[in-house]
Amino acid sequence: MSRFLERVSRASTDTANPLRNWDSGDRPFRVLTVTNNKGGIGKTTIASNLSVYIRALREDLPILVIGLDDQNTLDRMFAFEASDDLRTFARAVRDGDFKGVVLEGQYGVHYVPSCSDVSEPKQRISGTFDLQRMLERTGWRGLVILDTKSDFEILTKNALAASDLTLVVVKDQASLIQAERVFRLLEEWGRRRDAARVVLSMVDRRIKYAEAGKPDVLAHLIGEIRRAGHPLLESFISYSPKIASLETSLNGRILPVLIGAPKSLVHRQLHHIAHDVLKLLDQMGLRAS
Repeated sequence: MSRFLERVSRASTDTANPLRNWDSGDRPFRVLTVTNNKGGIGKTTIASNLSVYIRALREDLPILVIGLDDQNTLDRMFAFEASDDLRTFARAVRDGDFKGVVLEGQYGVHYVPSCSDVSEPKQRISGTFDLQRMLERTGWRGLVILDTKSDFEILTKNALAASDLTLVVVKDQASLIQAERVFRLLEEWGRRRDAARVVLSMVDRRIKYAEAGKPDVLAHLIGEIRRAGHPLLESFISYSPKIASLETSLNGRILPVLIGAPKSLVHRQLHHIAHDVLKLLDQMGLRAS
């Protein structure tokens, strides 16, 4: 009888906390979420370029990148041609899975076309774990990369709940303050602290400080992150006008750094980050299809 009550208690606990089943489940895919509540810090640049770099490093690993905002940045990088308005993230939410909207894109990366208005998907998402169920129904095998909107609303929380590894992008003091919200939420959910890592982005080392022991903005941010006890990726991404220029072209396309600036410092930095992220995901059970 005691064993029966123990099983009932465990089942009740698992139902109350879907993250426990999600984190321990034998899923054929793993999820990388790139996030921060603050905008203009390079989240989409990191998410889109990591898609390309990870695919180049692991050609047998299917990559699906999904943007959870109303920007068309991912479309501009990956689409071979303009897609119709019927195959978008909004339709996926209506259908309850991504099967009908996943498109094969450039550089061997699959993607979901963005929608011009995310208010409808936000209204249809009723709980924190809806995106988990959508991904499970889709049947993707490989890696899913989620690029969140610059907010802390329902879609972003769904992405955090679905993530195996979260990259919290930090550029400055303001974005570091917002990063605290992500770590606090994951802690409330009982997630391991190393399931999220800070990645420094658009770091301009020309910014210097007069105070002793803080020669530049990189040293200052690293010191603040370590004091807060947040796990940090060793590699970071430098500020670069050259990289920023890749988002502006005559045909409207966005070039990945691997193609547009293969000899740049940022190329080497992204290569290191992609390698480190793959190593972490491998430890979390990532496998090719």
